[in-house]
Formats: sequence, structure tokens, C-alpha cells
Amino acid sequence: MKRTISRLASLRPLDARVQAQPSPVHFNGLAAWDDPNVQVKPGQHVIAICNQYDISFPTELRPLGTRLTSNPYKITVVASPKHCFFHQSMKYFDRLEHPFAKSLLDIYIQKKKEPLWMSAFAHGGSPFANGTAKRKLMHAVRDALLAAGYDRFGQSVPVDGESSAVNGLYGSLRLMSPCPQAICTAKFADLLDCAKQIIFAAEIKLRGNKSNPHLESGQQHSPLSRGTFGGRPRAPNNKRKRTAN
Repeated sequence: MKRTISRLASLRPLDARVQAQPSPVHFNGLAAWDDPNVQVKPGQHVIAICNQYDISFPTELRPLGTRLTSNPYKITVVASPKHCFFHQSMKYFDRLEHPFAKSLLDIYIQKKKEPLWMSAFAHGGSPFANGTAKRKLMHAVRDALLAAGYDRFGQSVPVDGESSAVNGLYGSLRLMSPCPQAICTAKFADLLDCAKQIIFAAEIKLRGNKSNPHLESGQQHSPLSRGTFGGRPRAPNNKRKRTAN
């Protein structure tokens, strides 16, 4: 599914010079993901899907509010307790319906089965460096999720066959970096340490479901506590059962 989204997002629209209506929605405030000059006013065909399936626009994303102890990669993180479209998809959702819009919206509807929508973006280097850094970031975040007791989609992983009393993560999480070369050459252990701090902050904001979206303040723990991460004890590797992805 992610490969399909990426493939559709890489295709150029048939008419990239279509003028937007007054008061367009701007999506270039977070990073120059694709085209910094893109101005989009979502069409009714997109808004209808958003209302029906509870999907939001990237403007809902806010800084996660975490300071990494060491961040030579200049990673910034934004998140939302809602499912948000990826930035690079927005140019297909203008008021004039793009030929790929329906297929892309169908993919997002299917993606609603995943509680946590994650993406990473690196820019400022060659296409190879940007792509490699993006994959390495996503690898580190998924490993950090597993270390915290979740699967790659943010669902709590049962331990010893028992369901967890802790809710999974729900919403959207975006990582961005303008230093792909630094990420490509970084030791994975160092990158994983950053990812664990990010997931700890994400737990506070994204843990739970729509009826209980946040942690109580008394449940917050440091990821550097003894044997814990985000307030959950780490199970030994030989006892941890992974769910099938």
C-alpha cells in the first residue's frame, strides 16, 4: 500500500498550473516536500471522503514537543491524534478532480485499518541519499515501536499470550530531516536512541483511541527509567511475541 501511495505521489499532475481559488489551503509551512509553490483548495469529492472516513489534512499536524538529547540529524517531528493525508498527496486533491484522486483516496480508505500513520521525509541531498535516509529513519522508528511494546502499526503487542491493558497509538506521525547524509552515515544505535525518544513523546500525545486519546499525566515516565520505556516494562526477547504484520 505504501509503495502504491509513493508511486502515485511521484507522478506529476496533468496541469500543474491550474490556478487555485481565493483563500487556498497552503501546505508548504512544514517543509518543501515536493513543490513549495503548491496551493490547494480541496474539492468537495475530497472533503466528502474526509467527513465520511474521518481523515484530516496535513494542516492538523503540530510539533510533537520533544527535544532530543542529541540531534545532529536535525530531525523535526509533527503529529496529530487524527489520521492526516501525506503532504505529497495533496496536489492531487485540488477542487479540479485529478485522474489519480479516486485511486489515491481508495488507498487512504483502506489505510484506515492502520491505527498509526507514519511517514518520514529527508531532503537536501541526492535522490539516493534522501531515499536511503527516509528508509533508515522508518526502520529506526519501527524498531523503537517494537521496543516500546507496539507493532509497526502502533497496536499493543500481547506478551505471553495476554492482551495488554495499555491502549495502542492512534493518529499520524511525521519525521523530517534536511540532513540525509548525516542519517546515512549515522550508527543505527544512535538513530534508534533518537527514535525511542520520539516514540516516548508520541505515546503521551497519541496513545489511546477516540474515547481516550491521551495518557493521564500521572502515567508519564521517562524512557530512560530502569527497564522501562514509556511506562511499560520491557519483556525479555525470548518472551516477546510479535504479531504478524
